[in-house]
Amino acid sequence: MTTLIQTLRALREGRTTTLALLEAARGAAEEGARLNALAWVDWNEAHRIATRLDEERAACRRRETQVPGRLHGVLVTIKDLFKVEGMPMHAGTRAALPDLGSGEAIAVQRLREAGALILAKTNMHEIALGASGENPWTGDVLNPFDPEHQAGGSSSGAAVATALGIGLAGLGSDTGGSIRIPAAFCGLVGFKPSFGAIPLEGALHLSWTCDHAGAIARDLADSTLLYEVMSRRSAAHGAVGRRPRLGVPEDWLAPRLSAEVAGAFEALLSRLRAHPIDLVVCPMKPLLDRAWGCYSPIVRAEAAWVHREVLSRGGSGFSEAVLAPMRLGEQLSAIQYLDAMQTRKEVIEGLRRCLAGVDALILPTSAVAPPRRGQIGVLGVQGTMPVRDAVLGQTAPFSLAGLPALSMPYAWAGKLPLGLQLVGAADSDARLLALGRWLEGLGVRLA
Repeated sequence: MTTLIQTLRALREGRTTTLALLEAARGAAEEGARLNALAWVDWNEAHRIATRLDEERAACRRRETQVPGRLHGVLVTIKDLFKVEGMPMHAGTRAALPDLGSGEAIAVQRLREAGALILAKTNMHEIALGASGENPWTGDVLNPFDPEHQAGGSSSGAAVATALGIGLAGLGSDTGGSIRIPAAFCGLVGFKPSFGAIPLEGALHLSWTCDHAGAIARDLADSTLLYEVMSRRSAAHGAVGRRPRLGVPEDWLAPRLSAEVAGAFEALLSRLRAHPIDLVVCPMKPLLDRAWGCYSPIVRAEAAWVHREVLSRGGSGFSEAVLAPMRLGEQLSAIQYLDAMQTRKEVIEGLRRCLAGVDALILPTSAVAPPRRGQIGVLGVQGTMPVRDAVLGQTAPFSLAGLPALSMPYAWAGKLPLGLQLVGAADSDARLLALGRWLEGLGVRLA
């Protein structure tokens, strides 16, 4: 598939138009409608904006001036928990949402100011509290490689829309893996930057101490450009050392990974050993187990606070699968919440020490291949575990700690893609993106 950067070049050179991109996106949306990626779209309004963007580029070519905006003319979709001017927002629920104030989400504003056509809202796991993309109110978002399997969540529609070609990238959010998991399940790149790098003003919080904004895209170069636009930070200084060091948390992974994921990951490590790279075993099991243990209390308590008004009136409009964990969050005492936050501080310090000796951690994004829809348990090396633990447990510790993390596609499990996760030290976003591009250059990508 054509990347965002390749498309930008074609637009600048007059080899395509935004109207042509829009027509292709509409065709992809109609052909892939059963996968349920889109929550809302106005094709007539998108046509009007595409016409204006094409006229702006034509005028720039006549004047021989530079096109304004680094994303001028490309189509981007938005997860339905970001406010977008002229578009409704429901966050995948029937419950009333808290007041987010006036104005568009800052991340959306920055995409628009860079010249992107904000095409559509994408479906999601209800209020972002889940990782499967299954939603009783809006319908499940289906995996583009096999509709019987999960698309991942909570930014499920953003990933599926990008995989189908309904836009060249999707804005998502990641509280415990909600960008990286759907990216992995849909064969795409998902980048969760360091905490706070991309503003979340104008977005619905799930857990304000864990939430991140970021993009799902087709390759690392596209992800880097989108990060720069939305964070207003440069990634140009990112570089890979002559012999990078990658940490492998073997003791934590060994009991978690399914046989097919373990086999694919070990095959990758074997290939990497043929290159100038050091793979370092990092004992991390006690630390990452503690991270997983304090993640749920923090997220549930904060989600219950965000939605406290509806919960106080009985929780009408929330599905039982989302209402139940928020009720647990309501029942946590202040001491229990603070205990979890203290554990989190210790986890952050432990991860800082682990990452001080390596350029990044390397591990599978999910312990299992994309599960079947409705699946509750999965088989790991040491027996059955809940799908939530197998999927979200691989990514949540790094959202909890606010660390930059990305997922890139690297292998197949039958006809389903697998994602490789890289995790960097705090505020090492540029270096992590450079490392991902370096690995892509070694051939670490889906064939």
